[in-house]
Amino acid sequence: MSGPEPPDAVQPAFEAPGTPGPTRPRAVLFIVFLTILIDFIGFTVLIPVLPLFAERLGASDFEVALILSVYALAQLVFLPVWGWVSDRIGRRPVILVSLLGTVGSFVMLTFADSIEMIYAARALAGFFAASIGTAQAVVTDVTSPSERASGMGIIGAAFGAGMIVGPILGGITAEIDEKAPFYSVAALAAVNFVLAWAWLPESRPVELEPPNWKELRQTFIPTPVRVMMMVHDRRIALYLYFFFHLFSAFAVLEALITLYAGKQFGKQALDISYLFAWIGVVLFVTQGVLLRRLVAAVGESRLVALGMFTMAIGLATVAWAPSFVWLYPVGTLLAFGNGVTFPTFTSLYSRACEADNAGELLGQSQAMATTGRIVGPALGGLVMERWFLGGPFVIAGGMMLVALVMFWIFRRALLISEAH
Repeated sequence: MSGPEPPDAVQPAFEAPGTPGPTRPRAVLFIVFLTILIDFIGFTVLIPVLPLFAERLGASDFEVALILSVYALAQLVFLPVWGWVSDRIGRRPVILVSLLGTVGSFVMLTFADSIEMIYAARALAGFFAASIGTAQAVVTDVTSPSERASGMGIIGAAFGAGMIVGPILGGITAEIDEKAPFYSVAALAAVNFVLAWAWLPESRPVELEPPNWKELRQTFIPTPVRVMMMVHDRRIALYLYFFFHLFSAFAVLEALITLYAGKQFGKQALDISYLFAWIGVVLFVTQGVLLRRLVAAVGESRLVALGMFTMAIGLATVAWAPSFVWLYPVGTLLAFGNGVTFPTFTSLYSRACEADNAGELLGQSQAMATTGRIVGPALGGLVMERWFLGGPFVIAGGMMLVALVMFWIFRRALLISEAH
């Protein structure tokens, strides 16, 4: 953790909004926290609501599954573009435009009367999903290297809080009106825009060179394509494949569990929102309380293997749960497995990255994870539509078992060193 904040007398002056220069890190980090929190609430509020809403509009299982794929595809294509722009013209305008776009995407959802309009609204949201990457850049701008970990910790805290708050907000407001969750997030994003306009300064270093706009077109090459063309290290290539494989499997749960619970058990958005809030609590406790102790006790590689096994059992069990109540212990297994696997696997990967290009390689891992979020839901929706309702979860569980076997086979190639 960082030390206490210096007294105001020795603090740099807080510049006017939009003016590059010295900033008050805590004020900026608070705005960053709100931005990420509202962004993630906007994502999670839809999990218990949007699939059932789309189904009422006549969408098939496959069409419902594509909702997450459309969002992830737009994000995959345009997130590097916004990152390039924020490096050249500044963080503040990119975040403000992103927040306005978020407002617009949710307002569009309030007018949706077809699955095509839902796709358009989610593609718009993915297009403007620049605030997360740019907010991470703001944290880098305003914190010293020694404070960076705690600064980045606020992003993790915002994700955790959003995972708990978002589904409950979606479920409760959907009881009032099926479109009330969309209005709620649009209003939150509008408030966030006003706060950012008033309080978020420009943090981009002023000495950076002006943009060469001809370079912008290179950012439109899909990141996975660039990754596959550039990676020559076998270890890095294996890690990147695992990010794709793992997220393809887990995204099936994110995209289809609401539809499954509605069809199989007749549950509505409020019931499903409580389930996801419980998963968020377990995830928060796992990462915030248990993870460090488990790493010290069993080591990172064994913990990754344990997490993969737990997720495999949890995913496959979804298909055979005899009642909705059983999804709570199943969700506990999934949240625990997710909470120990992904951060620990990312830690192992970061150790394999050379210091001088770690940022780029970590960005590539996120691109492969996003690609998994495109492929997994689409294939899962096809399986649900053409095989049987629980089929996507059986296959996703099998994918996790395959990942576990592959990880154990290739562990010597993947691991450089591990603290026990």
